[in-house]
Amino acid sequence: MKAKISITLLALVAVALLAVAPAAAEVTTISPGGVVFVGEQGLTFESTPSVTVPVGTVLNWYASGDDPLTAVPAATYTCQGPTNEVISPSTFQTRTGNWYLPGTKTSIINVMMPAIDVKAYNSGTGEDMTNERVVKDNTYITFRLDSNLYEGLLSRPNYVAGDATNIKVVVVDEEGTVYTALYNDEAALTTTGLTNLVPATSQFYLPGVAQPTSKLNSNWALDRADYKAGVYSFYAQVNLNSAKDNVGTVTGVTKSKVYTVEVGKDDVKVESNKDTVVRNNDFSITITGRPDEYYVLWVKGTSSVTAPDTAPFVKPNQDKVFVAGTAAGDNAALYQFRAGQTVANDVSIAGGDCFAMVKLASSGSRTVGFGTDETTKDQTYTIRADYFTGNALAVPPVSVVANNPTYDTVKVKIEAGDITITTAGDSQYFIGQEIVISGTNTDSDYTWLYITGPNLPNKGGSIEDPRDGVNTAIIGSVNYPDGLLDSGAVWSGENVETDDTWEYKWDTAGVNLDAGSYTIYAVTTATNYNDLGRDDATYGTVSVGIKQPFVTATTSSATVARGDDMYITGNAEGDPTQGVAIWILGKNYVSYTTETVEDNGAFEYKFSGTSDLAPGQYFVVVQHPMTNDLFDLAPQAGNPAVGQTAVVRPVLDRQLATPAGLLPPVFILEGTGSLQGSNAATALVNAMNSADIDDTYYKLTFMIEEPKIIISPIGDKYVGETFTISGTTNLAVGDSLIVDVSSSSFRPAEKTQASGFSGQSGSVLVTAGDKDGENVWEFEVDASSFVPDEYIVKVQGIVADQTATQTFNVLKADETPVATATPVSTPVATATAVPTAEPTAEPTAAPGFGVLVSLIGLGAVAALIARKD
Repeated sequence: MKAKISITLLALVAVALLAVAPAAAEVTTISPGGVVFVGEQGLTFESTPSVTVPVGTVLNWYASGDDPLTAVPAATYTCQGPTNEVISPSTFQTRTGNWYLPGTKTSIINVMMPAIDVKAYNSGTGEDMTNERVVKDNTYITFRLDSNLYEGLLSRPNYVAGDATNIKVVVVDEEGTVYTALYNDEAALTTTGLTNLVPATSQFYLPGVAQPTSKLNSNWALDRADYKAGVYSFYAQVNLNSAKDNVGTVTGVTKSKVYTVEVGKDDVKVESNKDTVVRNNDFSITITGRPDEYYVLWVKGTSSVTAPDTAPFVKPNQDKVFVAGTAAGDNAALYQFRAGQTVANDVSIAGGDCFAMVKLASSGSRTVGFGTDETTKDQTYTIRADYFTGNALAVPPVSVVANNPTYDTVKVKIEAGDITITTAGDSQYFIGQEIVISGTNTDSDYTWLYITGPNLPNKGGSIEDPRDGVNTAIIGSVNYPDGLLDSGAVWSGENVETDDTWEYKWDTAGVNLDAGSYTIYAVTTATNYNDLGRDDATYGTVSVGIKQPFVTATTSSATVARGDDMYITGNAEGDPTQGVAIWILGKNYVSYTTETVEDNGAFEYKFSGTSDLAPGQYFVVVQHPMTNDLFDLAPQAGNPAVGQTAVVRPVLDRQLATPAGLLPPVFILEGTGSLQGSNAATALVNAMNSADIDDTYYKLTFMIEEPKIIISPIGDKYVGETFTISGTTNLAVGDSLIVDVSSSSFRPAEKTQASGFSGQSGSVLVTAGDKDGENVWEFEVDASSFVPDEYIVKVQGIVADQTATQTFNVLKADETPVATATPVSTPVATATAVPTAEPTAEPTAAPGFGVLVSLIGLGAVAALIARKD
């Protein structure tokens, strides 16, 4: 029993339920398909008019979209009989909608959750006044109830007019006074009751009009002295009184959200959303006063603000804010806030946007946006609003003598912002580099840049062309914000982002600057160096060092074996977008190409054409395009002037070119009469040294040699020994060599023995030697699996095709070495003298077949030498 009481209490207190007393029984009979509310009790259901639903009848509820004729019910309710039906939250709160007789589409009840709300409207305009501030004079309010109680309860056929509904609107002032009625007509002293309201529709305006149209339809006349200024709360409420059941009578109350209306005096209030504003930012002024009335708003005392300074301005195109050029705005200019003193006399004439006529909203307030920019003078401003008693829309404009006590003022301080400037890196740059200049600017939307330094204009030079001096821009001119310049060049700068940052990328390629130290200025207004003090501009500076670009280079080796790749590497400062040009000159040979330079200034060129070069000396010239980022010297094939390839000056002599591409040759590079080798390299370098050529260069030489591989003497070795075979070569460092060590014996092995043939092979890399052009290599040999024999070493290059061979003996561990001629490395196609053999004691074991062949060969060589002598 206690559990049942708790559930019932919870349901009735939590849910808005309409109860009708004392005639509650008269409205508890529900027509077929009629609306019932969760929480109602003591109801009688009808299946057809005047036919009640008996005890035990089952009603079905279906999920959304299900067909009552075919679907399985999602929930059921067993009827309790007339006057005993209970719409309990546990069963119905989550199952609103129609409940049907089984197997039919006949709805017995339509379950709803009760709802009620209230709004306050201006009786004259129909505008929503909920949670707004209003002024008492000429302000009237009408309440509107929004609920589903009419549909569900008051529209029931058995409702009797005059029954108490317990629906009411509650109004409470700041002192806690609860009003049951409000004056709605001051002249007749009539009142509007707020209790036992009977809504006629789901949206019901008290006292029953279709909608508020005038004060005669109002519920509340605020201009009565009875209603003091302050905040009034209001809400809608329903008292519910349940039918009696076996646990007793339960009472609950439900109400809407609580709203407010602030009732003000007949005065004006001006407020700013900011006390202090950094210029180039916006702020707003809110006027609170009479609803739908006009007020003059202006910035006082700005007539002392003279150009180029300005005052805060009313932002254009605001709703119900009329500026100069409109009838209402011109009337605001003529408004006399004291005898003989108009708004136009008090504000800056040049700043005709410092005043406006403002019409307040029906809520009694209006917010007006003000703007500032980099020209706004940093000081404290007084902003005033006056109630306008004349005809704001009169044409022609009328002057109104004020001496009006209904005004208010607010002070707003405008502060200068700040600007910073910095450059990426260490502030030392080469001409041709891109310099990233950045910073913050809280004072303006645009950052102006100029540069000062040796022999540049005193007022500062354009960042694009430093020799052009900049002028202070004339604010408002057609050229703003680009500014006006002495020679018509653009005074450059950059827009400021919404987060107050800015960034400018300065491409110094072709900039007319010599090496030296310079200062870059970032200014919040278009103010040159000479005017900084007079105009009190905000600025920042950064110093930079400008250096001439240069190039360095080196070859991978001073001596290159023919067929090997050669690398030319180096650094080209100044970020040349053209890269570098690489000239290779030799006898009857010319090579020209360009190579990209990386962001860090490094470049690398792989020269793979050495196999086509004859041995000898070659010259390399690496060309840097310098400050104009163009190659001032370049080869031109089929030059019409000479009918062959010539070195020309494509930049300096472009204006001389004919339509056929004729350019005067500097010297002939290829063909009849061309310069060769060192002469061509000297002519090229001399041309680059010319005063009218800004390109710089770096020169190198390298030698091409026939490839060679030398094997150092090896001597006799023993089975089981580990030793190193080494030698020298002019092949490039990093080249691979194939080394093959194999037995020279070809005798067959016994069937009962393992083969007597043995050896080892592998590859090694060439490493740098102590002498330039002489690199070294080494090969480790493990003779533990070798058999005694003569062995042949063969070393062969891969990139450059060159081979060298040499022989040595491997003896048993207990043998005494046989004196033999010292073996010599034998490069292919290269004759090498053989030293005279020094005889030693004969070993106990005879050498193999290969040793005998070697001795015979040595004798033959000795005979040849004797015959040559």
